[in-house]
Amino acid sequence: MAGQADTSRRRQRDRGLWWLLGTTLVAWAGSWRIIYLEVTRWHHMNSRLRFTPPPAPPGAPPPHAGLPVIMALTVAGTAPLLTILATTLLVVKSTARSRRKNRSE
Repeated sequence: MAGQADTSRRRQRDRGLWWLLGTTLVAWAGSWRIIYLEVTRWHHMNSRLRFTPPPAPPGAPPPHAGLPVIMALTVAGTAPLLTILATTLLVVKSTARSRRKNRSE
């Protein structure tokens, strides 16, 4: 019975890592899609990914980057790191599991 509980916990941890990997990949792709649109369609950013606001009317406060631009840049920077981390953990776990399996045979 103890072996089944360990296997169940291990599978649940692995499921969490797979969920993290899938989420970060979707977030990474989505953030770059938004950045692409910001550069090519909406022209809020230039090709060097710097915020380039439209001209402000006279007397108006200077425009600043909004939440979508800030979040897209933040996610585009952190999602690759989390993707690499989750992939590395899954590979290390898989390698360790196969080594344990080969030793027991």
